[in-house]
Amino acid sequence: MISVDLIIENAHILTVSTHEEIANGCVIVKNEKILDVFEGMNKSYRSGTVIDAKGKLVIPGFVDCHTHLVHAGSRANELQYRLQGMSYQKIQEKGGGIYSSVRDTRAASPEELYQQSLERAKLCLKHGTTTAEIKTGYGLNPATEKKMFDVIHRLNDESGLETVATFLGPHVYPDDREPEAYMDWLLNDGLALAKDQAEFVDIYCDIGAYTFEDTERFLKAAKAKNIPLKIHSGQFDALGATGLAADLGAVSADHLDQVTEAEFDALLRAGTVPVFLPGCSYYLKTTYPDARPYLNADMQVALATDYNPGTCPSLSIPMMMSLAVMHMGFTSEEALKAVTLNAAKALKRDKIIGSLEKGKQADILICEIEGIDDIITNFGTNLIGEIIKKGMIVS
Repeated sequence: MISVDLIIENAHILTVSTHEEIANGCVIVKNEKILDVFEGMNKSYRSGTVIDAKGKLVIPGFVDCHTHLVHAGSRANELQYRLQGMSYQKIQEKGGGIYSSVRDTRAASPEELYQQSLERAKLCLKHGTTTAEIKTGYGLNPATEKKMFDVIHRLNDESGLETVATFLGPHVYPDDREPEAYMDWLLNDGLALAKDQAEFVDIYCDIGAYTFEDTERFLKAAKAKNIPLKIHSGQFDALGATGLAADLGAVSADHLDQVTEAEFDALLRAGTVPVFLPGCSYYLKTTYPDARPYLNADMQVALATDYNPGTCPSLSIPMMMSLAVMHMGFTSEEALKAVTLNAAKALKRDKIIGSLEKGKQADILICEIEGIDDIITNFGTNLIGEIIKKGMIVS
């Protein structure tokens, strides 16, 4: 028999690949990767670590492809403003919103920022997220943007959560610097920082954030430096940036509550991954976008939390799946693919993570349920049991 590191047997497996469902089978792990996945009993492998799944659901680790996990402070106080009917933009104009998080993040020491972020990384893992994209953007100055990168990379090395760094220096215009002076930094030293520290760049183009013109300048400058593109667009208004990003070859376009027909067509042509963020609609009490046209067009649609302290302070991918099925037109199976393989594609890692296939990284969840519908129906409940990251049990 072949000696391996881990055997999971008697499992109901959803591979999220071509052969999607195995009613009763095994997953074999060796050297941090999946060596084999098959139906039936194990007769070929031996290991000192064998997990009997007892018929429970085994799925890939979740990939949260859009978060703002690194920040200092809390914005729970904004809930009262929101309940009084104050808009997101009005809260920001009063010095709250993103600017509140910027002040707190600038003031925090590197160690304070790391420790606060580490607690969130642990919550990600607890809810089944094994890989998370994390954006900067609560610095809006060179020193704090770099401090955020340092924390993102340290989390990757020390927390157990695999992190993917994105430069979101153009989150909003800073309130303590002239916009054009900050744009000059973004287009020069900011992009140099991104080239050195990040896998992607991102910009927020919407009401109260960056204009279409500045968005175009930034994305074209980043593309000229061969930095892969992402965009926050269409959350409150369709300003044309979704189509712009798609035409420039963006890897993903995120939010997409407001998208024109022409922008939809641009996403389809380009193969840009649409990333929906249903937690924002829930917390802001806005209309959920309809994902069905994107799914019917065979786009590789992803879901993410958009964890941030102001508009979606939730790190639960299962909750996002439930919202997507109940309010956005997803099936349970489509929601699972949206937080695994398609989310991995939004990070250009779909050849490495996102499904249970031979040769892929062994990021695996053993759930306390037997079927995927149970994740959707038991909303607000954490049904993740064993969490395996790169072949190692972390829970």
